Amino acid sequence: MKHLRTPLLALLALIAAVTMAACGSDSGSDEPSAATDTTAPPAQVTWVSWQGARLPVSATDGPAKVTGDLATGYSNTPQGAALAAFQGTIRLSLAPDESWAQVANKLVAPGTGRDTYAVNRALVSVSGPAPQGTAPIVRGYKFTSYSPQRADVSLAVEQDGTLAAAQQTVVWTGADWRVLLPEPGHEPTPTPLANLEGFVSLTE
Repeated sequence: MKHLRTPLLALLALIAAVTMAACGSDSGSDEPSAATDTTAPPAQVTWVSWQGARLPVSATDGPAKVTGDLATGYSNTPQGAALAAFQGTIRLSLAPDESWAQVANKLVAPGTGRDTYAVNRALVSVSGPAPQGTAPIVRGYKFTSYSPQRADVSLAVEQDGTLAAAQQTVVWTGADWRVLLPEPGHEPTPTPLANLEGFVSLTE
């Protein structure tokens, strides 16, 4: 059984990563409201360490509850969606063997993507934190589409000195945002970035 090390491109294309390791109303204004402004950063952001990675946490937008390897409780806003996408993606990528199934069940929406992830994840082993200097570094995000029910967001991370971004989707369950993993054959293709122009910065 192989140990999963998460390279940059695999981090954002979760199914590909595991497979490779194993083989509203009109307000009269043009300005967006605070609840739907996709270019505003999350409020009161702090950073926490988990499995060798540093993850953003907002006192306003979530996660409101962190229990072990689980992070839940996000605001139904663009900022909450972006944080849920980062938290869910990285936690799925680095979750250890004893908790990855629970992480997938709690942070991922049901569907073919989650089922495929579970099958492939069972073929690899993550026994501890990412080695020093190898964990992805959260850099920023930008939305390609957003509604209170579904958000498509491009996540920018840096790893091994390379900055790149790839699409992630989260869906609102009625109580929280969950990652919607792609079906096999529809994994996102990461795009190298020269800089964070057009992205909302989350650099620590």
